[in-house]
Amino acid sequence: MARLKKLMALAQSGNVHEAAIALERAQQLMQEHEITEDDLVLSNVGEFGCRFTWGAKTRPAKYQTRLWAMINGTFGVRSVFEEGTGRITFYGLSERAELAAYTCDVLSRQLRQARLDFLRSQNKRLKRTTKISRADNFSEGWILAVRRKAQRLVVSSEEEQLLLSYAGRSFGELGKVNERAAAPSRGSDQSFCAGHREGRNAQLHTPMAGEQRLAIAQAEVSE
Repeated sequence: MARLKKLMALAQSGNVHEAAIALERAQQLMQEHEITEDDLVLSNVGEFGCRFTWGAKTRPAKYQTRLWAMINGTFGVRSVFEEGTGRITFYGLSERAELAAYTCDVLSRQLRQARLDFLRSQNKRLKRTTKISRADNFSEGWILAVRRKAQRLVVSSEEEQLLLSYAGRSFGELGKVNERAAAPSRGSDQSFCAGHREGRNAQLHTPMAGEQRLAIAQAEVSE
């Protein structure tokens, strides 16, 4: 694929003779390896999984799906949740999928820590269901605050179609994720607001020259 892409780039050369030779070699290579034009286009799509694994294997919490949706919009990628393993995979053009997976890993760890700290601050006499409800609402507020700081990347209709084609070929027919919404409880609204305040401490840093990653870290935490 790498060789084909170089040949196709040469086929756009202003030198007619050079372009013709490159195109002929590219066509021969495609016939030899039974590669179609669709295969060549789809090879531009990368696929990377998030290393962080949530506890939910079949029914992720709503705050988790909101986190993934926020990352999808920020990087112009799409994601797939694998039932049974709890693995989340991002796919998209160039390095976007890799950056999305890395960002998901960093934010997931930060959110887990913020959620644990919030749970520890709750009265030990509260019912477990009440604590979980408050923690879920806290997490949703945290993600909303982070999402408001992220800039959404607009994806062209051509790229949308490319991602749809890739998903159909790589994952087959995808169903809707069966998410678990945060249960209402006494103090859930206050928990949501607390999470929103905490989430505003998260900072998004653009990668500097030579860096391959997008660093997203808490104001006082370095990754």
